[in-house]
Amino acid sequence: MVEKALEIGKTIRPAVSIGGSVASFYDGTVSLTCGHICAQSTAWETEPLTKGLKLVVVDNSELLCKLPNCEKTRIVGPCICAIWNESDCEGMQSFPTGSRMQFTAISLSASAVKDRLPTAFERLSDASKGASGPSLAVTSASAAVRALCAQVSACPLRGLSRTLYLSGKALEIAAHALDSLQAAPSNTDDLHLSTADIDKLRHARDILTARMRQPPSLAELGQSVGLNPRKLTVGFRRVFGDSVFGYLQSAKLDAAYRLLVEGEMSVSCAAYSVGYSPAHFSVAFRKKFGVSPKQVCL
Repeated sequence: MVEKALEIGKTIRPAVSIGGSVASFYDGTVSLTCGHICAQSTAWETEPLTKGLKLVVVDNSELLCKLPNCEKTRIVGPCICAIWNESDCEGMQSFPTGSRMQFTAISLSASAVKDRLPTAFERLSDASKGASGPSLAVTSASAAVRALCAQVSACPLRGLSRTLYLSGKALEIAAHALDSLQAAPSNTDDLHLSTADIDKLRHARDILTARMRQPPSLAELGQSVGLNPRKLTVGFRRVFGDSVFGYLQSAKLDAAYRLLVEGEMSVSCAAYSVGYSPAHFSVAFRKKFGVSPKQVCL
């Protein structure tokens, strides 16, 4: 997953194709990648890992990741994946057949992390102490991180202005991601989530996105998936990084954005199609993407 993010605009292997754009800043010590990965099979893909820290924000897709001397990890979005690597090695990843994973990736060179983020470097070094290869950490992607990624995708600027804009967004995403990864775990939440509970939460998410125009109430949603209100609300935030209806509003705006980019709907039609009135839609759209819906249509 991590190194594929750098190979934009190519078909890496028959099993996976990637699209998007790349921008590098600060003499190559920081880079931003935004794009998508389309999988034609579940075959494992092997790619060399670059040295440094890579933060990858994954959308609602899922994948399997395998690093040297580490157990195979199932990653389910929306989440932030952080890989710290200081050696010459390779990683492996596998995607569900037919899946399309949207991602935003920030890469920081090893020297940039050591020189400019000494506290983060100490934490990363402590986390990987005793390991002979790279380390992987995964945490949920907050609403703030997802909004920043959406703004990157919707950037309307060109030339130097675009570079400056994306530079700022890259650093904002990195700041939020590192803050989430370094935050101490809370001891006040004693809620236990089993594998079955997490599957039910994913089912709840799927119901929300399928019924976004007329979403169920919390009680109806919990009853549909077999979860009590506390496990539904607390568990949903823990797994997806947002409240149930905060996630729903974000999904609505994402769907509307795709409709507008395709150019087949007016702003009003896109708003109504996802359950918004045009007036409220424009305000929410600008808040999330940083541009008006009309600017996306241009």
